[in-house]
Amino acid sequence: MSRPVSLLFAAGMICAAGPSLAAIDCVGTLTGEWATKGEFDMGFVKVKVENHDSFNPDGSFKAVRRFVNQEGKWEQQDSSGKWSAKPGARQTECVVEMASSSEFGTASSRTTVTVLNKDRFRWMGMDVKRVK
Repeated sequence: MSRPVSLLFAAGMICAAGPSLAAIDCVGTLTGEWATKGEFDMGFVKVKVENHDSFNPDGSFKAVRRFVNQEGKWEQQDSSGKWSAKPGARQTECVVEMASSSEFGTASSRTTVTVLNKDRFRWMGMDVKRVK
């Protein structure tokens, strides 16, 4: 293949694949208010949960975790801290890192979420929906 034709072919391949290879804007996509409601499968038992997360553009977050405890009563844990997100291994994935503090101490986590659309992502097998 001649050089001009090979360059044209390469440019055409890049243009054809362009949008499908673009990295997702994880911070822009995940910034906002999110709610999760359902049953979380912990392997040996399913736990009823209702979560509310606020991911702010300045990198701060607040999380409210409500769940039914072993006695069958709702329990709540509040935490806050810093968050960041970057594209994951797949085009629809974001890796979310959080450093939080709560009444139980400090913690850090790194989780991969799958973005389904601008108003929904999947985390640990549960759908998380944007609060409007």
